[in-house]
Amino acid sequence: MSGSQVEEVRLRTGRPAQVISSSGEYIEEAPPFTREDASDLLERLCRHSVYAREDELRMGFITLDGGARVGVCGRPVVENGRIRRMTDVTSFNFRLTREAVGCAERVMDFVLENGRPVSTLIAAPPAGGKTTLLRDMARCLSNGICSKPFNVALLDERGELAGQIDGVPSFDVGLRTDVMEFAPKAEAIGIIVRTMNPDVILTDEIGGYGDAEALEEAARCGAAVIASAHASGCDELKRRPALQKTISSGVFKRILLLRRNGSVLHISPVRL
Repeated sequence: MSGSQVEEVRLRTGRPAQVISSSGEYIEEAPPFTREDASDLLERLCRHSVYAREDELRMGFITLDGGARVGVCGRPVVENGRIRRMTDVTSFNFRLTREAVGCAERVMDFVLENGRPVSTLIAAPPAGGKTTLLRDMARCLSNGICSKPFNVALLDERGELAGQIDGVPSFDVGLRTDVMEFAPKAEAIGIIVRTMNPDVILTDEIGGYGDAEALEEAARCGAAVIASAHASGCDELKRRPALQKTISSGVFKRILLLRRNGSVLHISPVRL
């Protein structure tokens, strides 16, 4: 583990902690994590108000101040085939958030055309660097690095991109960036287009048809859209119906495929 960066810490009831770094993983030589530990940790993460974080828990995560996200798993309450709340959490995944200022500068020429951003889809497997790249792209576009500055809208549904604390971003997302956090993308995009008139909208982890249709509407209103999705390549993107529909509609002009090798991020550009 010497010289590597810790990326995740996983806690599971009845088992010792698992630590994952850029160079591999190891299992802590310590007493197992207990059910009592899990209950106490959940209360602390929710600031002793689990009910107030019910919507996040239902989606399988808790976002901490500063943008770090804790994934949770356990026994949910299911009603009419849908998860309503998570009452018995038995696993936690702490994903450590890091800022990599400057990492997007090498791709800015690819997402600019005649000096303006064009709609771009960033694709990578989970933990592939999508959020880190998106965050720095917001900084570059907002601060006028590699081009003139633009008004940026950052739709931060999980609170990871800007990592706001009391409404102030803890990461550098740019001087001209407006952040809307913890709002469903399909609703937030319509609001932000009407009220803030952004030149470019950035958002993380699009998935279903609702997200895709909202992005198409934003593009029709004249805003460039830069978004990310879970996929290891173009073939996998095409196997996801909502994303395939959006790509076929011509919303995205560029695709950036990300691949990590330890701490090294490889970026492959694709023109559509």
